[in-house]
Amino acid sequence: MPWRNCVCPAALAALLMAASAGSVAAQDVGGVLDMTGMGIYAMEDAVMEAAQESVSGRRATSPVTAKLTRYAPSAERRRANLARFVEKTRTRDPAGAARLQSLFASSDVIGAMGKQMAPYGLRTDDAADAYAVWWMNAWLASRGRNDTPSQGQITAVKAQAARALASAPGFAAASDAAKQELAEAHLVQAALIESYVSGARGDSKLLRKIADAVRQGARRSGLDLDTMELTPTGFVPR
Repeated sequence: MPWRNCVCPAALAALLMAASAGSVAAQDVGGVLDMTGMGIYAMEDAVMEAAQESVSGRRATSPVTAKLTRYAPSAERRRANLARFVEKTRTRDPAGAARLQSLFASSDVIGAMGKQMAPYGLRTDDAADAYAVWWMNAWLASRGRNDTPSQGQITAVKAQAARALASAPGFAAASDAAKQELAEAHLVQAALIESYVSGARGDSKLLRKIADAVRQGARRSGLDLDTMELTPTGFVPR
């Protein structure tokens, strides 16, 4: 989803693609992009299940205040979260993990993403906003796309993600640390998805492989992207 040309900062996308997309055809794309089943953050399955049920209306639909989903970010926690993401990635893609580690050490990835998200009314210090970015990116990628949704769709999915998180068991009592871990895991995943889809432009076979990897990874954690459509009111049953 190219928010002002890219969901992730242009520098991040370029680095990710230069490091991996050029040789992605020779890699196990599923291992690189199937991040959702890796237990990167607490409550992973509960959050995915809540999002899935929000599509069919089986979860609460009352408005959620920003206070519930926002958190006070910590630079120290961010370093720990990114390091944890690298280590989880290393179990499936050691070379990719090494590239990510180098990128995280040299760039403020999350801070740069915040600047790209701001024009759309989204914040990196809001777990619902981060989940919404990942959700839309993953859904689009599952269809071989990375176009930009309308502002109305973005706003609707943001609200839908907030309601889903609020209904996930344990989220209401989640600490700032837990919310930050959840948010930053999804932001990095969204950037990776964007970089791979962008790098596969013109290669229909590779785009299908990426779409399958994203779809299967989400399904393993409880979110079936094939069962939903993105509309002006958010995600609805397909």
